[in-house]
Amino acid sequence: MAHLEELTVEESWKLAATSRLSRIGWNGPTGPVVIPVNHVISDGAVWIRTGAHSAMAEQVDESAIALLIDDLDPDTHLGWSVQFKGRAEICYHEDQVPEHVRTQRTWPGGARPLWVRLTPADVNGRRLTAD
Repeated sequence: MAHLEELTVEESWKLAATSRLSRIGWNGPTGPVVIPVNHVISDGAVWIRTGAHSAMAEQVDESAIALLIDDLDPDTHLGWSVQFKGRAEICYHEDQVPEHVRTQRTWPGGARPLWVRLTPADVNGRRLTAD
């Protein structure tokens, strides 16, 4: 049986930085939207690249969003999850983005000239450990 424990904010940031795949969620015009994305963590913010005409680019600027990053082992049922909540900001120009973040490559092909920056107002995480 596993034990559920709360993570500190610092532990949450550290674990989230070990992963590149996450899920972003927001309230779209027809209801909640959740999609997988890859991300980079830098200087207290989470960065996501997106296409100029994507639903994300059109719907999340200055909106409340949530981002879930996790790592779970389906065999042992152990792992962790971290949730970031805050307002999204679309960055249209490269000079708004740290240089090392600009090199982020998305897994799907195609142009992704915009970045979503999430500077979270709330960070919380949990870990499942063996008893």
